Amino acid sequence: LSRGLGDVYKRQIYNDVIYIADTYGHKIKSLSLTGSCKYNGSTGFNYPHAIAVNSNYVFVGHSNSTFSVMDLKLNQRTNQSFSNHINYSWGMSFNKAGNKLSVSSYYKNQLVEFSVSGDWLTYLQKSSSSYSSSNGYFQRPVDAGYDSSGNIYALDLYGHRIQKFNSSLTYQAKTGSYSTSSGFRYPYCLLYTSPSPRDKRQSR
Repeated sequence: LSRGLGDVYKRQIYNDVIYIADTYGHKIKSLSLTGSCKYNGSTGFNYPHAIAVNSNYVFVGHSNSTFSVMDLKLNQRTNQSFSNHINYSWGMSFNKAGNKLSVSSYYKNQLVEFSVSGDWLTYLQKSSSSYSSSNGYFQRPVDAGYDSSGNIYALDLYGHRIQKFNSSLTYQAKTGSYSTSSGFRYPYCLLYTSPSPRDKRQSR
């Protein structure tokens, strides 16, 4: 991996395979859980940063408006550009059903949602897009994830907070502020996990 593991910004683990967006190596790689290389995608990506994996495909966001989709052996499938909505995908994730993809568009300061059909994305909707500390706005969004009900939680890097949106991308709530103790300082990545059956039983 180029420039050391500390410079590889995003990764996903799916079915015990680690998929890595090697940003400065301009390529995608997959590793086994022991660290051996499984597949090494072709170079030519434009600083790939965001990555999401489902049962069939690897979706990659570049540092511009482009998305690339590969199969699980990292063979190229499709390229699409969404210049009206995306400028540098920093983080993205699938919903529970796997038919929607939320993307943090860093320079456009907005969340963007796409429908997913095989290896193809279709634009659905986006949040407000001004650089602002107001509720529902962002000062550089960097990651987003769905809960089991379809709500989206998104990190605001320079707003030092996490915001919640419903399935219509309407603002619902927030938490966090710049703090060295109880708040956030430049939150960068998030991961949502559903409660296990055991957790659900214990909560009754």
